[in-house]
Parts: sequence; structure tokens; C-alpha cells
Amino acid sequence: MCYRILLVLGALAGATLGCGAPESAPDPGMVWIPEATSGGFWMDATEVTTAEFGAFINATGYTTEADSFGWSGVFSTAEQAWLPVTGANWRYPQGPAAAAAAPDQPVTQVSLRDAQAYARWAGKRLPTEAEWMQAATQGGRYHNYPWGEDMLPDGTYRGNWWQGPFPYSDEVRDGFPGVAAVKQFSPADNGLYDMAGNVWEWTATERAATGENVIKGGSFLCSTSYCTGFNLQQKQYTAKDSGLNHLGFRCVAG
Repeated sequence: MCYRILLVLGALAGATLGCGAPESAPDPGMVWIPEATSGGFWMDATEVTTAEFGAFINATGYTTEADSFGWSGVFSTAEQAWLPVTGANWRYPQGPAAAAAAPDQPVTQVSLRDAQAYARWAGKRLPTEAEWMQAATQGGRYHNYPWGEDMLPDGTYRGNWWQGPFPYSDEVRDGFPGVAAVKQFSPADNGLYDMAGNVWEWTATERAATGENVIKGGSFLCSTSYCTGFNLQQKQYTAKDSGLNHLGFRCVAG
């Protein structure tokens, strides 16, 4: 109930009251996430979009690691493999021969350093894995998905992932053959969108044994036959300099 009150008040007034939340968000697109130890924190309601990341690039002149390298990783359904594609970057996540990313799509082809640079510019930071899970599980109420324990409640898709045998055939039952714009599915009870599916999300949590960072949430390339990353209990580890066309991020504050 607290989550629902915060969501409604935030939508109507741009501020939240009660439940231990501060009176106003540092950014109107953020949601308050209560947490027992710290009291809580703010989290972006959506993944950072191409338009938002573009504003950061225009304001700072920042060069992403993919642009520095001159290439980045793109999954090819034709070759059923990850390929290094020359010129792939946040503007052209599948390479310059493909369409540019739409402004309302989650930005991808960003490394951990790129995501952290954006977060600092925005006055925010990346969530830890524990914070990400606190938000995604609705404060621990759910184990498997942000919306409950059933993958398809009432037979309805609540996120963007691969339907069918990966990587041979995507049946597109969720309506999206690749990355989707943000807010194409109903939000979770706390007002967060796309915490399962669409694109993986960087966290600030490092895997000490390898120096990689934890990524959470799964992507449009995850399927029940290969990668069930859209299940909240799953996670992957990715090298800090990786830029991939199914990996993005969202920020927290507080």
C-alpha cells in the first residue's frame, strides 16, 4: 500500500509524503524505494533512455568506451553469435548500417565507466545489487518477478524477452522483436518499469574473483530455453568495459 500511495502522490504532485520518504525527489522521474537499514533511496522509474544519455553527451562532450574502441558487441541472429561490429555505439547499437536508436529506447552499448559518468553528471549513482533487488522484489514481497510469482499472470506478458527456441526463432508473443521503448508494459506496484526483460542493467556490485560487475534484469535476448535473466534470482557478470546491444542501466540517489 505504501508503494501505491507514493506512486499516486508522485504522479500528481511530483513529490512523495509519508512512509519515511523525503518530501521531493531529486528528479521527477524517480520512485522512492523504502529500505529498512538506510531508510530508503530514489530509483529511476525507467532505464536511462537514448535521449537522456544524448543530453549528457551534448553537455559534456564525453566519449564512450565503444566510441574509443571503434567497435562494440552486437548479437547477430543470422549468425547466432556475438560479433564485434565496427561503429556500433550508443547512437547505433547494432552498427551504423542499422537504424539509429529511438530517443525513448533504453540506451545501450554503454560500459560501466560510461554509466557511472552519466550518473555523476546527473547527481546520481548506480544501484548496488542489493538495492536493485530491494526495488525489483517490491521490498521482498516477490521472489521471481517484479509483478509476482507467475511469469505470465493471466497469460499476459509483463516484460520484453525472447519467446521460442533461442537463438533460432523469436515468436514475438510479447509484441517486440528487439529492444522496446520504455514504459511499454505495466509498471510494478512501486512504479518501476522494465525491471524484467528489455535490457540488462549494470549494478555497482563487483565480482571480486574476476573484477566483473553484476548485471540484473535480463533482456530481449533472454528465453526460457537459454537465459532466464528476467527471473529476479538470475544474474550475470560482465567485464567493466563491455558495451553490448542488450545492456543498459538506471540510476539511484540517496
